[in-house]
Amino acid sequence: MSWYVVDAIDRAIERTRKCLIEPFDLKKWLKLAIIVFFVGGTGSFNGGGNGGYGGSFGDMGSDISFAPSGLIDILGNLYDQLTSYPNWLLIASFVAFILVFILIMGFIGSIMEFVFVESLVRNDVRIREYFSSYIGKGISLFFLRIIMFILLILLVAIIVLPVTLLLISGDGEPGGLSMILVILSIIAAILVLVVAGGILGSFISMSVPVSMYPGSGLFSALQNVFLQFRNDWKQMLIYCIGRAILGIAAAIVVTILALIGIIVLGIVLLAIDIILYFGLDIILSDTAIWLVLIPILIAEFVIFLFSMAFISMPVTVFMKYHMLSFLEKWYPLDMPLFDVRSRTDDNITGELNY
Repeated sequence: MSWYVVDAIDRAIERTRKCLIEPFDLKKWLKLAIIVFFVGGTGSFNGGGNGGYGGSFGDMGSDISFAPSGLIDILGNLYDQLTSYPNWLLIASFVAFILVFILIMGFIGSIMEFVFVESLVRNDVRIREYFSSYIGKGISLFFLRIIMFILLILLVAIIVLPVTLLLISGDGEPGGLSMILVILSIIAAILVLVVAGGILGSFISMSVPVSMYPGSGLFSALQNVFLQFRNDWKQMLIYCIGRAILGIAAAIVVTILALIGIIVLGIVLLAIDIILYFGLDIILSDTAIWLVLIPILIAEFVIFLFSMAFISMPVTVFMKYHMLSFLEKWYPLDMPLFDVRSRTDDNITGELNY
């Protein structure tokens, strides 16, 4: 039995090469980088953000002694400081700005998801034309992702909330047992987010091209993908496992390239900022210097983010082509892939020559 997720790798490499290299077009690369910037980059291969903790368990124990009461006191003091006027107004404004920004980026990214698929399927990148054509479907995808996010949060709450309530109520034993319960609940929540989010994300990603060709509603397309899963669940199960492995490999490659880009770009931007600062320091006051530098720093931050999207773009293109190549074999869908006709002609020519 042939596994489609494995067969799709060679096809995805071939299509990525034809899209990005044969021939090389810098304008095309830049437009694809813009699309990836809004789509989310590593998010296209089920990547995610990483967090860190600067302290140690020993330091934590000296502060709160693993006791819920100590943690509650710390959180209570923090809450009093944050809710005092005018701090709460400033924080509320900042949070509102962040939420609005996330929603706007999520809305644009949902439309760009269709722009990305259409660009790769046809090997013809047209941002404005495709964007205007898929606004309606993008809105549907935006709300579908919000629903998925709410469902994942509810799943995590079901896992974490009982342990949290047990510790807060004081019924749980303090000490090492409390920390073990917290760690286990966090691990379970992370596993739920990774596994459930990855599976749901795969179904939603496949529903995008299914809704585009020949043209149907996104929610009905998602239902059709689930029906196909019921008919051929083995291929989809192996696909999810294979995508997880490919996602890890892709994340490693992107991380290495991003680190190189951060070092090179960081040195260049830092040198520019230092030269500008000391140059402006001669003619301007400290306040005026920062009034000039802050817009420059914001522009540099945007350039930095776009550079990261540009670096990750080839890997993101490969991962999307891999999904499309798998879908081509797994789901009865007539996608107008740019190389389908040429491959058919090549096979016919080969048979005639034989």
